[in-house]
Amino acid sequence: MDQPNCPDRGADSNFSFLVAVLAAALLALQALYREEAGQESGLFPLRLGESVLTLGSSGFFLTQSLQELSQADPKDPLEVRWAQRSLVAAILVFIAALLQFQSVQEQRARELASEEPLTS
Repeated sequence: MDQPNCPDRGADSNFSFLVAVLAAALLALQALYREEAGQESGLFPLRLGESVLTLGSSGFFLTQSLQELSQADPKDPLEVRWAQRSLVAAILVFIAALLQFQSVQEQRARELASEEPLTS
């Protein structure tokens, strides 16, 4: 019996992941260009958007790696080892993205604190 024609949700999610990574890269380039040009205002939204997209993309990468590990054939040690290494890489990338996001938030908080007038 033929399977019904269903949309390939995996391809849609992979495409969305790639678009998010591309958008994050473009935001990072725009922030870098503005910094090189000496423009200091308006960088926080770019950095925040880039770090959010990077964090979301790395979270997607992490879930894909978890799925790959759960679907790995336990009888094939090479496949299991590959899936485990992929998971470790995904965890490290996610941690790096999380640290970057936290750094952007802390930098913004410092900027706002330095802009506030001191009250006596």
